[in-house]
Amino acid sequence: MSVDPKVTPCLWFDNEGEEVAEFYTSVFPNSSIDYVNRSTIEWPGGKVGDALLIEFSLAGQPYQALNGGPQEPFNDRISLSVSCKDQEEVDYFWDALTSDGGEPVMCGWLKDKFGVRWQIVPEPLERMLRDQDSEKVRRAMEAMLQMVKLDLAELEQAFEGT
Repeated sequence: MSVDPKVTPCLWFDNEGEEVAEFYTSVFPNSSIDYVNRSTIEWPGGKVGDALLIEFSLAGQPYQALNGGPQEPFNDRISLSVSCKDQEEVDYFWDALTSDGGEPVMCGWLKDKFGVRWQIVPEPLERMLRDQDSEKVRRAMEAMLQMVKLDLAELEQAFEGT
């Protein structure tokens, strides 16, 4: 037997899934809305013709947005992590995802205007935290824990002890 599953995160929204997909695909390059399933029946939170399931991709990764009604709000137990090559990318994604009602949280985390949690992480930090020198890792972690939006230059200084 050959197993080749495809795993697609499905994000549950009240009724703004189509707006979410439009916003996210405008923020991330190599992104698209691939399919919108419009309901042919009345359903909890929606009516005939409303978008029920939206399939989209962000940076080539498939996602689904489900308009399932207000029963399940987002919380901090799940987040989407964006690995950024440099501070310019950190700033771009941070600004885009906190715009229009998003909220900074801490340690590179934010909550966007739809309530989805994101981690905006510079790739160099990922490498720092895997370093074999535990003292360097400790300094980088301590610096990160003091930040809201991550500042790569400050993280590198802490890591190097300068």
